[in-house]
Amino acid sequence: MKILLTKFRISDALDAGRPLPEAARAEIAASPELRGFAEQTAEMDRAFRRAPGVMPADAPLHNSIMRAVRAAAAERAPRRASRVLWLAPASALAVLAALAAISFWLAAPRPPKPAEVAGTPAMAAVSAAFEFSGEMSRTMPAEMIAPLSNEWAQVDSDVRGATRFVLESLP
Repeated sequence: MKILLTKFRISDALDAGRPLPEAARAEIAASPELRGFAEQTAEMDRAFRRAPGVMPADAPLHNSIMRAVRAAAAERAPRRASRVLWLAPASALAVLAALAAISFWLAAPRPPKPAEVAGTPAMAAVSAAFEFSGEMSRTMPAEMIAPLSNEWAQVDSDVRGATRFVLESLP
């Protein structure tokens, strides 16, 4: 890869008519392959420059050919993306979001219609709970506190028993 880069530098320097960089000259001196390439390329460059009618006389022809090549390349070059093209990914995401919302809506459980619920056992339980609600408001506090009261009574009994044990074991 480094040899290809050095060959490119040699060719570029000859095309531009400027001397090779010092680093490229050191690489050429160290490599027989690069040395041969540099000699052949320089010899070809001199031959083309000395040949009658190759460079100076045919410069207008060369320029017209290069203009035609550039024009053809410009026609084939991909045109710049329109500013509206950024909408394509956004609209695709919007469609996906809409599809996801519709699928979730279709998959979501629906509450039963009132006509379907009227004769079910669940409805009977709900109506019984409403009838019992007056009774619950009176009995609920006592029922909820009773286990806590029983637990505190057992803790008190344990503390008294532990106190009695400690006092009896003292000399």
